[in-house]
Amino acid sequence: MAKFPQHPRYVPIIKWQSWEQRALEKVEAAHVHRMQPCIEVRTSKQHLNLLGKLQAVWPHDVLVDYANPSGQLTHVRQNELLDFMQHAVQQKIPASPVLGPAYVASMGAKFMKLATSLPSVVIRLRLGALAVPNDKLQLVQGAYTYLKSAGIDSALIVDLGVSPKEWLPVQIASFSQDLRSLSAIGYKSVHVVSGAYPASLASVKTGSATFKRSDWAFWSDVNASVPDLKVGFGDYGTLSPGWTEDILELRSNRIAIRYTRGDDWLILRADGKTTNDSIAISEILVSTYPQDFKGAGYSFGDEILAERADPNFPVKKKRCGHYHITEGWSHHIAYVLKEQY
Repeated sequence: MAKFPQHPRYVPIIKWQSWEQRALEKVEAAHVHRMQPCIEVRTSKQHLNLLGKLQAVWPHDVLVDYANPSGQLTHVRQNELLDFMQHAVQQKIPASPVLGPAYVASMGAKFMKLATSLPSVVIRLRLGALAVPNDKLQLVQGAYTYLKSAGIDSALIVDLGVSPKEWLPVQIASFSQDLRSLSAIGYKSVHVVSGAYPASLASVKTGSATFKRSDWAFWSDVNASVPDLKVGFGDYGTLSPGWTEDILELRSNRIAIRYTRGDDWLILRADGKTTNDSIAISEILVSTYPQDFKGAGYSFGDEILAERADPNFPVKKKRCGHYHITEGWSHHIAYVLKEQY
């Protein structure tokens, strides 16, 4: 049951890669209407894959962002975004394009025409600190006014990137007032998004570790400061906001379980990446942390973990390797929607 039923839907920022796609495919039917993933499409290859597979993977309300990690939208990516929007209109896909506020007025007539046939345009304001400078406020105001004049609904995501690790009450109060100014502009919803998952697990040797979920903790403090604004929650799940496709080439030779809990992530890391390594750390999770493990029925990810830890389940059917990415995301989404938001 939703803990904040009057708030806008949960927005997980998720990459358009095969193992994340599997997590989206397996979201529990009862939770689909409570989330609106923001899919980041970083390459032309992913763009073509999105055109072919989105309807099968996630035929529901979705946000789609073609910008790079810093929010830049190159000419090539703009054209691909327009290509996707035209596809979405033709196929009646309920997809809303995501743009930085500086790009709205320069996207052109084709963008505006297509946007009128889609649910909304979402403005993603990327911030480098816990403050909204006046120039950013003016940009966000201008984007809203421009879209409204064309009859286009709009929503706002305030993206902090990496979550603050600590904060003072005075910082929460100041940032909350900035959010009040943003909310007064007129956007149909405002989300605060950040990510606390570490950029690297290099500090975790073989064994266990924990990392604080300061993304949830920060949002909780902000929400408590301005409950009347009904600020939506979003996060980067079990992937760092600083992650890029280049890091694919640098992936470790040691696999890990990333298990979302209330205040932190439990990390269980093996000393290799074989099937036996996957089985071993899954057995540790189930047997050593029974108070945390939610059981096979909790999510698709938990089902994978339970099967892997079950000595009676055929080894050849145990899903290992990159399925650790799927299971981490699957459990994380379920935990946020079942326990927290």
